[in-house]
Amino acid sequence: MFPQIRILLTLLLFILLSGCAATYQPRTSIQQPEKELARQIFQQINIPELKTAVVGIMVQSAETGEILFSHNANTLMMPASNEKILTSAAALLNLGPDFRYETKIFTNGSIDSGILKGDLIIIGSGDPSISYRLCKKENPCLVFSPWADSLRGLGIEKIEGDIIGIDDIFDDQPIGYGWTVDNLPYSYAAEVGGLMYHENFTTITIEADSAGDSINIAISPEFEFLDIVSKVSIDSELTKLDFDRPPFSNKIIISGNISPGDKIRQRMSVHNPTLFFVSALKRELINSGIEVSGDVLDGDDIDDAERLKPGTELFSHFSIPLEEILKILMKESQNLYAESLIKLLGHHFGEGGSFASGEKVLKRTLLRLGLEENYYGFKDGSGLSRYNYVSPAYLVKIFRRMHFHPLGDIYRDCLPIAGVDGTIGYRLKGTVAEGKIFAKTGTISNVRCLSGYAETADCETLIFSTMFNNFLCSVQVVLDVQDQICMLLSSFSRN
Repeated sequence: MFPQIRILLTLLLFILLSGCAATYQPRTSIQQPEKELARQIFQQINIPELKTAVVGIMVQSAETGEILFSHNANTLMMPASNEKILTSAAALLNLGPDFRYETKIFTNGSIDSGILKGDLIIIGSGDPSISYRLCKKENPCLVFSPWADSLRGLGIEKIEGDIIGIDDIFDDQPIGYGWTVDNLPYSYAAEVGGLMYHENFTTITIEADSAGDSINIAISPEFEFLDIVSKVSIDSELTKLDFDRPPFSNKIIISGNISPGDKIRQRMSVHNPTLFFVSALKRELINSGIEVSGDVLDGDDIDDAERLKPGTELFSHFSIPLEEILKILMKESQNLYAESLIKLLGHHFGEGGSFASGEKVLKRTLLRLGLEENYYGFKDGSGLSRYNYVSPAYLVKIFRRMHFHPLGDIYRDCLPIAGVDGTIGYRLKGTVAEGKIFAKTGTISNVRCLSGYAETADCETLIFSTMFNNFLCSVQVVLDVQDQICMLLSSFSRN
């Protein structure tokens, strides 16, 4: 009997083990969605169009730290505007979300019977947000209306002196190291300074009448120091215009041809932001009824040190909170804001308002986050320089540190949202990734990066960085690959 029982038990055990084997394979398959995700991501980048490009990607679970995909993740690459990921994190951690720039308005004279007998002196704080964003009306100069109200509130109806701008909070290096000459004429490469108005650009509108008889050129906002040279002719052929501004000048040269009835707008950066600022202020004060008999001057052009000493403080202008500034910086990839903040960090926590000083503060901040030094190289605050280098793995580490930081939610809210707003607001609409990708873009010639957070189908947060350098295929191919990866991450499930 015992042998029969032994045989029966053996058969039973075999059946049980066979059942485990039968159910084990599907479970193994179910437990391997990570491998399938990795396979699908690699399939996206392993295409002929990207064979000669440098592609770096990393995907990591925010909660567990598990690395789900890694390809050239430690390779140093040009980040373009992904560099703003570091600049904005350093600004938020050092200055706090409630920080506001303070621009102070002084006089070296006195007020007598409604007349300011002396100069109106504006001491810049590096605030980049004194712009059209503060005013919904069409005239961008109306941002200074509250300033005119403050002066009238002090009884001032006339200024007998000059309007002087002092921009000494920052050094006199207005552009980043390695910025290419062909970028400098345009608004995205605007000069940074201690006093900035309208993000240091003006819009040139050129229009040919429908009869083809005349060309009209308009400038908004106006800038009296601009010299517009038009070499444009009217031609029935396709409109083709070239806008140029030689470095460190205010001569704008427009050449080419325009078709009858066409209207073209181009945002052009201006030289000497301080003069741009005080010119706009004077114009608005006059338009508001305050007489100004003097000129507009850059304090750097005044040798009389006594004249520049602030005497009586009249009032201050405070910017919007840093949290709101960072949303503009990150969602719209605003270069000027980033360049201002890196210098501001140097002014407040370093050796002065320069990029070199701000870079040291940035490095100290990253070390406090537990991030290694000498794993990156930066030459500006915005990413416009082609001498910037960082790896996908390093960007992922920053996002993960910020994910667990008390200010992490504020930081994440500053990022563009796929299909919703910012530089990826037009991408991934109507897909599984809409509203579930929170990521910063990076764009310069032959560089496209996208890094940030992804919410999966299981509501798990993944951190990712996709960096594409030196590609020769069309930009759309790279964007499509990035979008496909985002959809893979958003639809990912471990169940």
